[in-house]
Amino acid sequence: MPIRCRNIAALVLVASLSILAAATGVAEDRLYPTGPPNGVAYLRFVNLTSQPVTISSGTARITVPADDEQRVRRYDPVTPGSELTATVQDGGAGKPIKITLEQNELATIAVVAVPGGGPETMIFRETPSDFNASKASLVLYNADGGCKDGRLLAGEKDTVVISGVEPGKEGRRAVNAINVALNVACGEAPKLSAQLGSLAAGDRYSVFVFAENGPAHRALALKDEMGNLKP
Repeated sequence: MPIRCRNIAALVLVASLSILAAATGVAEDRLYPTGPPNGVAYLRFVNLTSQPVTISSGTARITVPADDEQRVRRYDPVTPGSELTATVQDGGAGKPIKITLEQNELATIAVVAVPGGGPETMIFRETPSDFNASKASLVLYNADGGCKDGRLLAGEKDTVVISGVEPGKEGRRAVNAINVALNVACGEAPKLSAQLGSLAAGDRYSVFVFAENGPAHRALALKDEMGNLKP
């Protein structure tokens, strides 16, 4: 088996084990049917605006709050190859979404603030090609149109972990599983704290940079959560 396929298979296996071990207290609301245990894709929604947003698929509806503890939903498994549609509303006009995911692909749909307009979305897509059980995986999502050169920095010396992330793009890197202070930088603007505490080997972590209300940059860091599979 080629190395790339073996690494993807390892990621899917670990993700599936994490899903089966997920806490039973997590709400089971979801927009779409889950995929089969093998060859699934994963989709999550993120609200980076200053007010709750409602996302409906025609048969189901979810509300994503605007507070930092709840604005990033878990990754839910979905069936690859099927067109998924939805509408995002923030109390006013709706924004349609249409996406088809490939096998093993992970997608993040971020709802972002637009001055004087309705909700807009940024879609971040990736198919993991490498998995290292001895390291943690960090990703910087740049959802801020004013952050022209997103960078993730570590430690007192601001060691560059990820750099050159343009708006609407993401950058990922495997790092040692340690406790290190992290900051996000956008050009010459002041650094933004993005603390995650102790990183665990084999886990995935997301750092978002966004403009919640106005031109000021904001950063949010969290451990990725995976939803559980259902028939």
